[in-house]
Amino acid sequence: MAKCKAVALLSVLLATLAGCSALLDFNAFASLDHRSAPTLADVKGADGLNTLAADLASPSMVAALKADPATTLQIKNYLDATYHVTTGPLTTADQQAAAVLYSDLNLKTTSGDQLVNNIVSIVVATPSSGTKIADILGKIIPPDVAGDATKFAAMVNGLLDANKAYTALGNSIPPAPPNVNLGDVAQKAAVACTMQAVVAAVMASPPITDTGGAITQMYMLVNNQSSTIANVTLASDPLNPPLTYVKNIFDAAGLPLPGAS
Repeated sequence: MAKCKAVALLSVLLATLAGCSALLDFNAFASLDHRSAPTLADVKGADGLNTLAADLASPSMVAALKADPATTLQIKNYLDATYHVTTGPLTTADQQAAAVLYSDLNLKTTSGDQLVNNIVSIVVATPSSGTKIADILGKIIPPDVAGDATKFAAMVNGLLDANKAYTALGNSIPPAPPNVNLGDVAQKAAVACTMQAVVAAVMASPPITDTGGAITQMYMLVNNQSSTIANVTLASDPLNPPLTYVKNIFDAAGLPLPGAS
């Protein structure tokens, strides 16, 4: 039965991936992209959200934002203060669009985008409660992040931050935001939710008392160092039964939730 469930989950995820555009795929004309680096002023303009969306679809713009964490933070703070993306309620299409962009900004500037591409491994690795955190992290952490403590912390924090916006977005659906690739959003929301569940499980293990301590132990675990969470497991499957906000996003995308029975 467990084997059948895993196969079914894998089939659902592969179908989901096939039905959506390539995850975080950059445009084919990247070599022609020579615009100046993004600024907060660009996002504040009348067409600011569209400008940010174009920037996040551009390899050079994303690289510039990665190299300028101060500007990235300014843009995040502006989106949250203006559109309330992490707190809600999101009652307008612009607020919903800003929440999606806020999450993408977090993922694309912290290597969280690479982790999203491992969604099949995430879901198959966590079919039920009792799964070891070590087994989950070992399958999903990108190699270039695994050995760099700064990148690792940025990626985890980026996913946790994105999850706040996905929560506000999902709780505002219906209606669904227009002109948004909801299949892509759903997959990313599932990953962010899973990371939130992993960190919560780690923080529930004494003597860890804060997110920073949890991330440190997770990094040590990934690098086969002595860690206090070697035997920590998930209390429950983060996607089954689904949290309301995740289910709302998947329902709006017309997709079955991975792991749902």
